[in-house]
Amino acid sequence: MNNFQYFNPTKVVFGIGEYKQLGSEVKMYGSSALLIEQEGPLEEMGVFRQAIDYMESCGVNVFELKGITSNPKLSKIEEGIQFVKENKIEVIVAVGGGSSIDTAKAIAFGAPVDTDVWDFFERKRQIEKSLPVIAVSTISATGAETSCHCVVTNDRSEDCTKWQKWAVHDSFAFPKTAIIDPDLLKTVPKRLTAAGMADTISHVIEGYFDGVPDNPVSDRIGEGIVMTVLESDGVLEDLGNTSKRGALSWAATLAMSGLQDCGRSNAGFPAHWIQHAVGAMTDSSHGEGLAVINPAWLEFENEKNPEKFVQFTQRVFGIERKEGMSDVEYGKLGLKALKDKFKSWGLPTTLRELGVKEEMFDEIAECVLDAPETYVFEKDHIIEVLKSCY
Repeated sequence: MNNFQYFNPTKVVFGIGEYKQLGSEVKMYGSSALLIEQEGPLEEMGVFRQAIDYMESCGVNVFELKGITSNPKLSKIEEGIQFVKENKIEVIVAVGGGSSIDTAKAIAFGAPVDTDVWDFFERKRQIEKSLPVIAVSTISATGAETSCHCVVTNDRSEDCTKWQKWAVHDSFAFPKTAIIDPDLLKTVPKRLTAAGMADTISHVIEGYFDGVPDNPVSDRIGEGIVMTVLESDGVLEDLGNTSKRGALSWAATLAMSGLQDCGRSNAGFPAHWIQHAVGAMTDSSHGEGLAVINPAWLEFENEKNPEKFVQFTQRVFGIERKEGMSDVEYGKLGLKALKDKFKSWGLPTTLRELGVKEEMFDEIAECVLDAPETYVFEKDHIIEVLKSCY
């Protein structure tokens, strides 16, 4: 394995009924909070009202920022930054999925400065400070509640095909506390639950197939996360099952906590960066996009370095290997089993289903190449991947 440093300062409060700890967690960091509220059923369910009650009961003055959408928009973040400055708010609280949490993170490190928050995403400036963020996860997907990542869509252009979905990776983006209450997840609809499951798996396998040998602990952790997701897919027919919801939520958190990436090359998340370009142009679901793009990307990786794919197929899916079958052929069986699983969950299998048109390929590839990420892409390879899953 490679040398590594591991750091994750986020406190996790996990369990049924632990949502009620929100007020006391926020109060440790200040007496005023901005509650980030994502569009959808959470308001109708009274989840935001509960959050306000929990905080107010602990003496916290609560302000609200409503209307957060999937693929969180820079325009809404800038609105939040201005509001925080005007009201001298001390803590940012996100209740929702990755969109809410990433919005909270961007506001938190954008509010203490007088410069353009997008400068951090363009790598023009380093983040030097941040307001404390408390994250309440209501979907098992991005793992944003304990990660150092923040993904935002720059929607300044009137032409949405010119939008940029870029990320910041910085220790200032770690939330102070993550509250994970499986009881909050039991009303997440089937489609979003499945998309989150694909997202969790993608967070593992993008780094897992890095070609770095002798990393047994990280491999087993990653395989265990993937197998937990696969073994918990009965939740799609029993959405209120808090036991399976709990397993999925902890799997999603661990997948993006950095723990299973220890000793890996960590060259980047290539399928994620391609999805970010697709998601920015089509406003399609992140998890659904990964269900299409990640297996397509990995099929090319299997051709180059099949050894790890053999391990994955054996350990995760337990598929019998026929005599004389090559490593590449056997690796393909594991990827097919994964794609079949995604399809059985009702996830899309082609870019067409995400709203992508073939004439967009060149622009998508250019968008990927323009993003300030560490992975070194070749444009022709990106287009090959897009064609293979179109």
